Amino acid sequence: MSPTVTTFLFEAANFLALAAAMGWLFFKPVRQALLDRQAKFESDNLQATQKLADAEKVQNEANAIRANLQTELNGLRASELEAARRQADKILTEARSVAQREREMSQRQAARISETQRDTLAEVAAVAAAETIGRFLTQIGGPNLQSALIESACQQLRSLSHDSLAPVTVESTQPLLPERVASIKNALGPAGEAAEFRTVENLGDGIRVSTGEGLIDATVKGLVQYASQSLVKEMSRRANNHNPLQKTNDV
Repeated sequence: MSPTVTTFLFEAANFLALAAAMGWLFFKPVRQALLDRQAKFESDNLQATQKLADAEKVQNEANAIRANLQTELNGLRASELEAARRQADKILTEARSVAQREREMSQRQAARISETQRDTLAEVAAVAAAETIGRFLTQIGGPNLQSALIESACQQLRSLSHDSLAPVTVESTQPLLPERVASIKNALGPAGEAAEFRTVENLGDGIRVSTGEGLIDATVKGLVQYASQSLVKEMSRRANNHNPLQKTNDV
């Protein structure tokens, strides 16, 4: 082999060895960096996917909790309305019972006096009984009494013809709660949409409703006045008919 060829082969071998050394020194770190970057990208992508799945799970759980809370709220609201209706019936029953006892007591007392004094006694007894009812209602006043009076007004409104109720004005001492406003509008029917709600000082517990069919006074003052007028009328009728006042259970 000639020296030239030998030299060429030796230099070629050196070049290859040098190239291999440089590749090991320079290209291997670059490849490693690329591999590390790819691994990090895959890890970040996996974490992002996991976080998205966790977020969707939390959102689904929140929606489920919200739905459950709404269901429970609707149940509680229905339960409270039913309890208010039962309390309203109880309060009105007690008020009627008190009025009945007072009327019977007044009638027994009136039966023992002369006919010439009955008219005066009728008015005095009626006022006293009405005042007793007023004091009784005032003592039990509060949200339950307010609910009872509003429910009583709503029952009277439902019994009227909705075609001739408008215009309607609803008066109360304090602004009514939204659910009570809704109950009144429901009892008014179509006329409830245009009903005017306003506050009146010193009106007391209850509401006063002015309609095209007349006035519905479901306030404590209105009940007291109605009780007084009813007792005066009844006792006067009994006196004029010369009927024993104690026999009023047949009325």
